[in-house]
Amino acid sequence: MDLRQRVVRRNPFVTWTLNGLAAAAVLLFVHTMVRQNLSAQGLRSWPWSWQLLDTQSATAALLAAIGAIVARAQFARTVRPLLGNTGWPAVGHAPDGALAWASHLRNGGSGAVVVVSLEYRLDFFPDPVAETGARAPDGPDGPGPSTGWTGRDGAVAAVAGYGLRSGADYRFASIRPNSFIGGESSFLLGWFAEPALAVVRDLYVRVTVRDRIGDLHQRVISCLVDVDRPLAHVVPDPR
Repeated sequence: MDLRQRVVRRNPFVTWTLNGLAAAAVLLFVHTMVRQNLSAQGLRSWPWSWQLLDTQSATAALLAAIGAIVARAQFARTVRPLLGNTGWPAVGHAPDGALAWASHLRNGGSGAVVVVSLEYRLDFFPDPVAETGARAPDGPDGPGPSTGWTGRDGAVAAVAGYGLRSGADYRFASIRPNSFIGGESSFLLGWFAEPALAVVRDLYVRVTVRDRIGDLHQRVISCLVDVDRPLAHVVPDPR
């Protein structure tokens, strides 16, 4: 699975506008340069009979269009989010002071972003006879069942099939579309106590966010990477 951050869509209005202006500037520049090298007889035919711009103006228009595209790309890099994750054993989440693995999504960039969508994928340990009656597709020694990409409600339903209780054994943070993530900040994706860690092999969260100029960025977060099984001790908050 590709865990790298990628741009899934650029702002279509800004992109098409700049590309359209650049294409028009190139056509005007070519028209002007060709027209400058035609004979008097050649200038009588269309479209060379039209003088749209002089050489200086056509060159300035081309440079301005190129400069606008470069400036847009530079600004996009400035406001681009840097999505990552951190996880550590902590207390204060699970009941009765029990240890839980807490996973956080972090935006290390300076620009704020808005959450567009959040999808979950749960991979379970092989269980020949789970409480749902489903069998591991590859046998007890192979990969266990997986939910595929689903919403929060689908992930909760899948975990409930193993007898795990939300708020007692685990919890997925309630993050809705249009939620705000500030620059250089983080928020909790979810936590898992020992009963959940014995069942869930990994939790992947696919988050899509929109930055200031309307570009969509997406990253898949592995929430249980490097998790301690079993949880041994509390780790100080590394943020």
